[in-house]
Amino acid sequence: MARDRKIPSDFWTWEAVIDCAAMTRLLFIGLWNFADEFGVQPLRPRTIRMQVFPGDPIDNDQVRAMIDELVARGLLRIYAVDEVEYMEIVDWRQIQRVGKRARRRYPGDPSRPDPVPEPAAEPTGDARAESVEPAADAPPAVPPLVAKWRKVIGRSLRRFLPNSGPPGDTEQWIDYWIAEGYDLASDILPAISVACRPSPDLGAPLGLAAVAAYAEANRVRRLACAAGE
Repeated sequence: MARDRKIPSDFWTWEAVIDCAAMTRLLFIGLWNFADEFGVQPLRPRTIRMQVFPGDPIDNDQVRAMIDELVARGLLRIYAVDEVEYMEIVDWRQIQRVGKRARRRYPGDPSRPDPVPEPAAEPTGDARAESVEPAADAPPAVPPLVAKWRKVIGRSLRRFLPNSGPPGDTEQWIDYWIAEGYDLASDILPAISVACRPSPDLGAPLGLAAVAAYAEANRVRRLACAAGE
């Protein structure tokens, strides 16, 4: 069943998207409408052709070639479950919101299982008595909001900085952005996509200081729009 999906405003400047042929970009957007709530759908070129290109002179082999191009650009991932091939849109949770009640229509990639918290073992005997008092040097628990920001921003930085990954001061910046009331989706992620994308004109990515500057500009515009509503 087709679903309405939102297209992020920075989609058109994603380096991987820019490098794709025009019809491949159109196919990529079309796949969003027919993927399940986790960005997954069966790899069936004939079905996809009828869904996305019902009135165009495009054959199944051309659709498969475009899918392979999306895979090569790191925008799609292909895997198999019980000898059936599926496609998963990479970084789907950054593109679309996945609600807590989302249910899979198709199986997920068995090599990338959904995280399931493991139940803590029940202490017995002397161990139960020792567990009453926490260890003095035990690290403090990370608040859920901070954990979410670290996960999402870390994934985004690894995407745009595959060779180096998140800089060493990432956690400090995250703490600052949260304390100052920045919005993750509206302020920070668009700033990362601009500041951390390599450019022939700018050379190496600019780093988190540049991300902070872009994020501040995004926040100013967002707050101005909210005040004018």
